[in-house]
This record gives sequence, structure tokens and C-alpha cells, in this order.
Amino acid sequence: MRDSKLVKNLKKLDGKTRQRFKVYVNSPYFNQHKKTKQLLQYLYQYMDKNEKKLDRQLVFKKLFPEDDYSEQLLFDTMSSLKKLLHGFLAQQRYEDRPFAEELYLLEYAYYHNQFDLLTNRAKHLDRRLNNYPFRDSDHYHARFRYLNTMAYYQVHHEDRSKTERLQALNDHLDRYYLLEKLRHSCQLVTNELLINSKFEYTFLEEVLEYYREKQHRFVEDLSIHLYYTILMSLREDEKPEHYQELKRLLKEQVDRLSPREKSDLYSYANNYCVRQINKGYRDFQKELFELYQEGLSNGLIFTNGLLNEWNYKNITVLGCILGEFEWTENFLETFKERLPEKPRANSYNYNMAHLNYSKHNYSEALDHLLLVRFSDVKYHLNYNNLLLATYYALGDTEALMSLLDTFRIYVIRNRKMTVDLKKQYTNFLRYAKKLTQIKQLPRSFGGSSKEEKFAALYMQIRQAENIVNRYWLENTCREEAGAALEKLLAEQETV
Repeated sequence: MRDSKLVKNLKKLDGKTRQRFKVYVNSPYFNQHKKTKQLLQYLYQYMDKNEKKLDRQLVFKKLFPEDDYSEQLLFDTMSSLKKLLHGFLAQQRYEDRPFAEELYLLEYAYYHNQFDLLTNRAKHLDRRLNNYPFRDSDHYHARFRYLNTMAYYQVHHEDRSKTERLQALNDHLDRYYLLEKLRHSCQLVTNELLINSKFEYTFLEEVLEYYREKQHRFVEDLSIHLYYTILMSLREDEKPEHYQELKRLLKEQVDRLSPREKSDLYSYANNYCVRQINKGYRDFQKELFELYQEGLSNGLIFTNGLLNEWNYKNITVLGCILGEFEWTENFLETFKERLPEKPRANSYNYNMAHLNYSKHNYSEALDHLLLVRFSDVKYHLNYNNLLLATYYALGDTEALMSLLDTFRIYVIRNRKMTVDLKKQYTNFLRYAKKLTQIKQLPRSFGGSSKEEKFAALYMQIRQAENIVNRYWLENTCREEAGAALEKLLAEQETV
């Protein structure tokens, strides 16, 4: 039983939530089945301390001491408790939703003709909506549902000549749809940029055209403006004014945004910096690092209390590039437990490997890499990138050349990578192979020296487009070329 979904889900509940679930199960309104109450009590007693007690035979004997063992009877009792857990979790979500209770009460009163109750509670909800601090999707949706009830009550039971509520109903539906359309479109575009996926953006162009034409109608709707700006920063990546507007919102308007919108604003601003860094604009490295540090200190980088594994990685990479090794090691240890449970071990070991590689502790880096398990394409790519760099640093040419071949085949055959990403990795592997081949050459006594070859390769990489890991390639060439590169650069400046 310890491997059952019921036990696994119960273990994920914190102490306070477990206690609330116990009250829920023991409430006669929600449950009158005695055996489910006993089962929950038994599981709470042993599931964290003595899992041997969760043997199905032992559990059945505790619940049904007078009966012969029945797998079906035990399964039915577990199923009943699992259904109660699902209902409880749904109830928790209902209680967490702003305005949910008031809206359902209004709708009940309307459909059951309890109009005194309806009008009384409508005034209360209207005041709450007016005092709500954010004009986000929760507000627009709640206002729409409130008006959906009250507008039709007015038309059918008061004075049908009064139409202002119907107009307001339509206006708030537009705002809710516009905001949600822009917000979800941001996520779709992000997915297309990261993985090989395509989406149908139904009505998006019409929505954007409408917003641009009617922007004066939405001057007070900061949330709509926010997601419009984010979407434009994704679709028109080459226009810096969109990112500058995101920075302005971060500085001047962030307190007017809901927690989710604040988090999205930070996340997309960070992602813009990442994309610029990947294009070779190194000025964004320090800016992004400072954004991450700010997000850690004010909590905006977290989602439901958790730190995204890719933010964990990006912070580590930047800290290493900027030489902030002590800060980065402290960060990795401090925030390890804030990672989602499933990718936690992978993420921690990969990033510890990266830190050790950056500190030239190559054996320790390999030790951590051996503990990484591939969970998706991004981990596989990142793992191979770091393994390649570590082999190069150790001078293990045989392992490196073998990895270059298998890595290239993986990239060619992978169907989840976009065409652009495949091209970027193909270019990277081509230059990495040239780098390795030059490294293998004996020191020449005639013609170009090895250092001059590294310098020439640096210039090729510097001018190349569509390439990932540019920083590693350029930095490695620079270190290998030494004075030869300085001479070449000086000659070019003179010309």
C-alpha cells in the first residue's frame, strides 16, 4: 500500500493541510463512512514512521478484524478515501479563489428566486470588487460573473429599460478575454521559442489590431498593457523599446500588479535578457544577474513558493561567468529545497558540476555529472555541453571526439528540437571539433603556429551567426591563442 497513489498523495500534504483533511473526513456532511475514517487515522499513524505497517494484509486486519482478507474490500475503502481527498483538494482551491463564495451565492439566489438575498449580497460583493487592489484576470472574471447575474436580474425583474449593466457586462467580458488571450499567447510563443512546437493563434491578430486601435479604452488596465508588452517583446525581439517598457513597469508600476503578474513580469524580463545573451550581447549578463538577485530577495522569482529549475541553472551559470563562486555555492545549497521535488536531484547535481567546472575542479564536476539523469531534451543538451567542456579541460581527447560524434547524431535525429536550435548546435559542434583538432596538432616549426590557428578560429566564431555556447568557444580560443590573438586583433584595428 505504501506505493499506492493514495499514500503518495497524502505524504505530499503538509502538517496543517493533513489536519484539515482529517477534519473534512470526519465531518458527517462530507463523509459518513466509518472505515475511511479509520483508514486515514491508521495511515497518518504509520506512513511517515513505519512503512512495514502499510502491508495490505495488516491494514485490512486493522479495518476488518472479523473478516477474511478481501483485496476488493480494501480497494473500495482506499478508493472512497481517495475520492474524499480529491473533493477536499477541490474545496481548498475553491476557498483560495477570490470572490468564489460570493459569486456562487449570488447565482444560487438568482436561480432560486431569492431576490432579497440576491440584492443584499450583491451590494456587498460590489463593494469588495471596487476595493480589490488589482485589475487582473480574477477581477475581470469576477466582475463579469457578478454583472452576468445582476444585469439579467435587472432586465427580467426590475426595469428592462436600464441597460447600463448589460453594457458593463459586455465591457468586462472583453477585458477578461483580451487579458487572457494576451497572457496565454505569451506562453504559446515562449513554447515555440524553446521547443519544436507550433500553435494556432486563433483571433490573435484581430485582438492585437483591436487593442492598438482602441488603446484609449484601456488606459487604466495595466494588466492588459503588461501582457501586450510582454507579447511584443517575444514577437519583436529585435526592438529594444519593448524590453525598456518592461523595465519601466518593474521600476514604477510593479506594486499595482497582482502576485502572478509580478512573477510573470520578472520572468519574461529575465527571459528577454537570456535571449540577448544567447545572441552574444554580453552586457546583459550582469543586468540579468542583478534581476535574479532582486527576484530572490523579494520572492518574485518563485512560483507557489518553488524555484523553477531553469532559473536555478541560469543563476548558477551567470554567477560562474561573473566569478561570484562563493555566492553561487551558497545559492545552490540554500535554494536546493525550493526546487520542485521531481527535478531536484538532477538540477542540483548538474549545477554543482557546472560550478566545479568553473572553479577548475574537473574531477568533482564529473562526479556530479555521473549522477544526472536525462529528464528532457534541455537536460540532455546541457549535460552534453558541460561534459564536452570538462573532457576538453581534462585533455581527454579520445572521450571528447567520441562525444562530439554521438552528440552530433543526437542533434540530427532529435525531433523535439526546432530547426533553428538544430542549426545552432550543429554550428557549435563543428567549431568545437575544429577546436579539438587544433589542440591535438603537434607544435609546428613552420607555417602558422597553434596559437595563430586558435586566433584565426576565434575570429571565425566571433563572426558566425546561429551558434550556442558562443561564450565557451570564444573564451577557450582566447585562452589557447594568447598573444597571437592580441596581435591579430591589433592588426585588424590598424587596418
